Amino acid sequence: MKIRSLIIALISAATTGLGGWLALTAVLELNEASTLQRDGTLAQATISQKWIVAGESRNKSHLIRYTFNTGEEDVTFERPVPVPLHRVVNDGSVLEVKFTPGQPELHEVFPGQLSGAARSKLIGGLIICGVGLFVFLMGGVLSLFKRKESDV
Repeated sequence: MKIRSLIIALISAATTGLGGWLALTAVLELNEASTLQRDGTLAQATISQKWIVAGESRNKSHLIRYTFNTGEEDVTFERPVPVPLHRVVNDGSVLEVKFTPGQPELHEVFPGQLSGAARSKLIGGLIICGVGLFVFLMGGVLSLFKRKESDV
């Protein structure tokens, strides 16, 4: 009986911790997306390469390499993009990106890229955290019922 309770507690703690960590990182990413929307600057990015990585998930398998000028320097990045965007761009295509001055790594290849991913991560984290709390509470409630039955 005690081992079962310990296992339930460990599973719920791990699940709640993972969900909490995902939710926290998502909130930080939403804060970055908000900073980008508030302080961002537009630039023209030129695509130099696009490719597909076999074996990756659909949202990580279609990549592009592109370069844009921050006003001070040219910077180059590689990022996964949605399949429809990947299909319509070619080497030499130009995209408008929004970047944060002084922090060009904080940028979006398409509007809402950062906030959309962060929102999905936040929802997933909250669900996982909720499952962990549910398991914890149900384990406690079940152990209370088992105690009452043994008292009778």
